[in-house]
Amino acid sequence: MADEDSKRTGDDEPTEEDTSQTADKPPAVFRMELRDTLPGGKAIIGLEREGEFVWLGSRKHITEQARDEFEELCTRIVEEQLWVQNWPGR
Repeated sequence: MADEDSKRTGDDEPTEEDTSQTADKPPAVFRMELRDTLPGGKAIIGLEREGEFVWLGSRKHITEQARDEFEELCTRIVEEQLWVQNWPGR
C-alpha cells in the first residue's frame, strides 16, 4: 500500500508507471444484483470469483436508484482503470 501511495501524484491521478502496469490487464468485471433478503439481514455482500465481482444488495436497504448510481460510478472507475482485478493466470 505504501509503495502504491508513493507512486501517486498529489492529485491522485494515476502516474505513467501506474497506467503502464494496468494497461495489459483486463478491466474489472462487476455487477450488482438486488435480492429480497441476504443472510444475516446484511445490506450488501461482495462475492468475488475469477472473472467477475458481484455485489449482492438487499432490497430492504438499497433502492434500484441507488444500485443504478453505484453501477454508474463503478463503471467509471473500471473504464478509467482505477480498479483492475488480478486473478491467477490473467
